Amino acid sequence: MNYILMSIRARYAELILSGRKTLEIRKTAPKGKRETCEYTVLLYESKRDGGRGLIVGSFICRSIQPVEKMDLLEVERRSCLCREDMEAYAERPQRVSVKSQEKGWDIYAWSVENPVRFEKPMPMQLVGVSCPPQSWRTLKKSQNLKIGGAPNE
Repeated sequence: MNYILMSIRARYAELILSGRKTLEIRKTAPKGKRETCEYTVLLYESKRDGGRGLIVGSFICRSIQPVEKMDLLEVERRSCLCREDMEAYAERPQRVSVKSQEKGWDIYAWSVENPVRFEKPMPMQLVGVSCPPQSWRTLKKSQNLKIGGAPNE
């Protein structure tokens, strides 16, 4: 199993963990196979907007697709975002320059399946990370071996 640590605001983490949000919108995606992938995504609830600064849960991602290739109404419904919010997010500059940024609307929908809320949220140091990712990062085998209680382990 491949692991990803994803920073997320508290309100979106809650929507995912409650099962209401089944797509997570991001500006980038892992390289390689995206439409048929399998990642365990650990949710790091960022401290922004009153978050806890801990890993609060996880979900399985089996598909990552460009939003432009999907039915926009379905994306809005499943991501709990309106079109205007997605457009504003897509147009907001990133800290790291990405060539696809030139298109302006190149964002990805990560599937959210089997969300799990951790009974005891854990610090990111338990997965070998000392600084939260700007958006997401893959975890090396030596890092994710320290994860206890994550699904499909």
